[in-house]
Amino acid sequence: MPVGGVGQALRGLAQRLGGTRLGVLAIGRIVSPLQRVLYRRSGGRLSLTGHAPVLLLTTTGRRTGKARTVPLLYLHDGDRLVICNVNPGFERTNPWVVNLRAQPRAQVRIGRGTTSVNARPTSDDELERYWPQLTKMWPAYQAFYDNGGERSVFVLRPEAPLKQVHGAKTSPETGLARRHRASGSGGDRDDRRSRNCATGS
Repeated sequence: MPVGGVGQALRGLAQRLGGTRLGVLAIGRIVSPLQRVLYRRSGGRLSLTGHAPVLLLTTTGRRTGKARTVPLLYLHDGDRLVICNVNPGFERTNPWVVNLRAQPRAQVRIGRGTTSVNARPTSDDELERYWPQLTKMWPAYQAFYDNGGERSVFVLRPEAPLKQVHGAKTSPETGLARRHRASGSGGDRDDRRSRNCATGS
């Protein structure tokens, strides 16, 4: 099976298991570290998520001050990146969420390019627009939220346009991004505790 086909199959399996305790544990302990290594070594060309876009987010540890990197699914809306985590309710808040709340400045890698970003929580209007796209990409978000999980959705604003980052490969804009624009609206240490679809937390 082609690598892309393997990625699609693994993504389908992860989506089915991602809403379970066992699935969350497997994603955090196995899938996320494997995805991180595969992404780095291939420059983002190979992924366990099929065609779903993945970035590497590096945050600063709230208490340790050390770099922590986790692979995440994301939406690309114009010059903004949108990432999400929904706590399944049986675990503590994901470390990258806590780190980003404490220190909004972070690093993002897409393909072989990296850039600094500034993060902020989505507004209510943004959350309403982005949530259907996020749950379509990763249905476990909705399952966890329906069961009382807390959702954390962030907008990342790159300090330099991604298209100007050497080697970066941006994914096509979502349909909502095109509609929004047409309307005239404006050396990392592994985070071994990344969970809740670490390939798309």
